Amino acid sequence: MRKVATTKITGGAEYARVPERLKLFREDCPRGSIKTSYKILEDNKIIYEAYILKDKQDLSSGDATGHSMGSLKNAKEFEKQETVAIGRALAILGYLASGEIASFEEMEEFNEYKDEQKKQAIQEAIEQINSTSDLEALRSVFMSLGILISESEVIDAKDARKEALSADN
Repeated sequence: MRKVATTKITGGAEYARVPERLKLFREDCPRGSIKTSYKILEDNKIIYEAYILKDKQDLSSGDATGHSMGSLKNAKEFEKQETVAIGRALAILGYLASGEIASFEEMEEFNEYKDEQKKQAIQEAIEQINSTSDLEALRSVFMSLGILISESEVIDAKDARKEALSADN
């Protein structure tokens, strides 16, 4: 199997988009088959299933099933969930670049989630720093922040609070 083209996603990781992997599958398996089905559940949720067979004339050629579940918050979500299911099935068959069984969109969403969690942790750290009443408390809070002490926003907040507390004395 040839290597598939990848795209750099948030966080710097390389990821192969489903259309690229699908193109490679079609080249490698011209007699292949991809079938999808879906079920709409309560609360406007959808489950997609994709079944891929490498060669319709050889049932032992290799096959895979991929699933996805999402919320139908907009029309594009319907298509996205089908793509996710196909991407998972392709990944199970070995059509991926990163070794991860996830769609490009899922990786983007995960990275956005991680970024949001980091921003929230930084904000909470700054609030803790700003609530200190003396230099010893400031030192204690700052040293308890772990890896966040290397973030420039946290350092700036610590320095500003240190300056304010020193001016009060």
